[in-house]
Amino acid sequence: MSWALSLPTESLKDSSARHVLLCLANYAGSNGSGAFPSASTLAQDTGLSERTVRYKLDDLEKVGLIQKGNQAIAAVHIDRHDRRPVVYDLQLSRGANPAPRTKRGADDATGCNSQQNGVQPGTERGAAAAPNTSINHQGTEEQLQREFADVVAEQNQAAIEALNERQRFAMFATWQPAAKAMSDQLAIAGLPDDSVTVEQLAGFKGFFVAKPATIDSAAGWCFRLVAWVKRERVKAAGNASSAASDEFDDDNTEWMNGGSK
Repeated sequence: MSWALSLPTESLKDSSARHVLLCLANYAGSNGSGAFPSASTLAQDTGLSERTVRYKLDDLEKVGLIQKGNQAIAAVHIDRHDRRPVVYDLQLSRGANPAPRTKRGADDATGCNSQQNGVQPGTERGAAAAPNTSINHQGTEEQLQREFADVVAEQNQAAIEALNERQRFAMFATWQPAAKAMSDQLAIAGLPDDSVTVEQLAGFKGFFVAKPATIDSAAGWCFRLVAWVKRERVKAAGNASSAASDEFDDDNTEWMNGGSK
């Protein structure tokens, strides 16, 4: 990121592109390679739209500040090809001006000299000695590596959760409904979040464990469970309309076996 911050204005006048570059650099390794945040991640970081982020990445590539890197890096972490973001390498040799090397800094303004590690052994007029830059950079690199690992773990978890949501499976005894999918289905049905009792869940699982040929996705099972709860509520009320009675007929289990719901 320090490289991106040091780019002179004339090298990159587009403020939005500079913002995208700064955020992209935050995901790169210490040598500037292997940055692969998704466009949606960069959109969240920058506050720009995903479409604008993609345009700015294209612009940065055209001016030679970034280039496509080893795409296998993303493949290691993300199995699905259509979910892998583009891997970019920062061109650290482009754009940034070298640090000043004059004995007393540019126009005597900095008070720094060209001693090793940027440390000024003898200060003038009470100025404090400059910090050891190598130590500062080491801390920054370690922080970036930790942040990079966190991003990769987050992307992996998101990919796993998305895959699990689409996976169809038969009911099993230890199944528990996903909180988000269950809340959505209850809201659609107009039922409160605490509508499903332990007894109803046990009865539902017992019924479908005995029907291993019936398979559904995680969200599909939540839909079936809510329909089961509605059926139980109608039975308990004892005053359902004829239409409702037809829908939840005890002898009609077609909706549970993949038919009309």
